[in-house]
Amino acid sequence: MTDIPIEDNPDVEFLEEVQAETVEITQGGAGIVQATTVNVTQGGIQTASTETLTINQGGVLMLEAKEASFEMSGVGLANADTVVLNSAAAAIAIADTVKATNSTIGLLFAGTVEGNPDIKVDARRALIFGAVLIATSVILKRVFGSR
Repeated sequence: MTDIPIEDNPDVEFLEEVQAETVEITQGGAGIVQATTVNVTQGGIQTASTETLTINQGGVLMLEAKEASFEMSGVGLANADTVVLNSAAAAIAIADTVKATNSTIGLLFAGTVEGNPDIKVDARRALIFGAVLIATSVILKRVFGSR
């Protein structure tokens, strides 16, 4: 199988910036998307700002939305009121509500979590880790500081 660069592949379209009421991406991608509604199937977006986002078998690097839904997809950073993950993954999720089934979240800051996602680090653990780092730094400065 030969790799064909996106720009030379007639089956794949990549748009640098899209602004519209509704954006539908199928087997393509976009750099920056600003829209009320965004639907992606087998594609990706670098940065999206929207009210409603639905991604099926695709991904988004950074997202700001009211509602975001991911089906067999991934997201780098999701900042949304509601994030729904179904067989999906999120590196960082910041949300009022997260609903997850068969999904993994690296770092989670959420008010309500429904389902049983595999959460690697939640807000409580992150806070404890930060406090331990600060305390360790203070102690090491006192012990090994200038005399």
